[in-house]
Amino acid sequence: MRDLIMDSDLGLWVDSHCHLADPRWDQSRAVMVAEARRQGLGFFMQGGVNPTDWRRQIELQKEFPIGLCFGLHPYFVAAHSKEKCELALDELAPLLPQAMALGELGLDFRPHIMKESADLQIQIFEDQLTLAEAAEKPIVLHLVQCHDQALQIFNLWGVPPKKGMVHSFNGSWQKAQDFINLGLCLSVGGPLVRPENTKLKQAVREIPLEYLLIETDSPDQPPEALQGQMNPLSSLLMVAAEVARLKDKAPVEILEITTNNFKRLFPMV
Repeated sequence: MRDLIMDSDLGLWVDSHCHLADPRWDQSRAVMVAEARRQGLGFFMQGGVNPTDWRRQIELQKEFPIGLCFGLHPYFVAAHSKEKCELALDELAPLLPQAMALGELGLDFRPHIMKESADLQIQIFEDQLTLAEAAEKPIVLHLVQCHDQALQIFNLWGVPPKKGMVHSFNGSWQKAQDFINLGLCLSVGGPLVRPENTKLKQAVREIPLEYLLIETDSPDQPPEALQGQMNPLSSLLMVAAEVARLKDKAPVEILEITTNNFKRLFPMV
């Protein structure tokens, strides 16, 4: 795999979603990024979660090849009051011109996350869709156990003109089709590499390559071989290899296609 990457004309591949601003990387970030770059990975799109994270991203961009992505994650919304979320939205709006995308935004309706926050999650999701349209930014979506509700919102509000991607897609081909019909790309990561995840594997076999991206979601969601560890950026190569197996392609082809898909969706790269 490494030889294929280093011999490629394209040179540097893209991780479409990770969290280098996560404090868990503070003691090992530089070493991990250097190793990933040695293996041919050259650009790392962030996922924004809250105002503190946005500020950390801005500082990290001075040192690392990252794409800024600012948004209010459903976890933040579920854990804070309406007033706190609205203040954060006020802070988000003026930062968007320097970001490549707005996200993560969306819904997470797992009971231990949602608790009493469903209505507020929906409100802040809709507010951020409006912001993305006004700022002319693509969106990065976090959607968990909320497929029908998300489709209802998109049917009512539409998808912002710059479209976007569903990060860490982990659903069926039927659900993938719903997002593709909205013009959204689908990004897959470590869960695809788990042997038991047959539903997602079948979906990836069917998803047209032009709608597919790959990610790590580092430091979370490692492939099975790395369970119990923080997920390094280099695990993107495992994801690419699994997509390649499912698509009957060479891993380098998947890296090249998904990197070009990313550059099409996020043209500031």
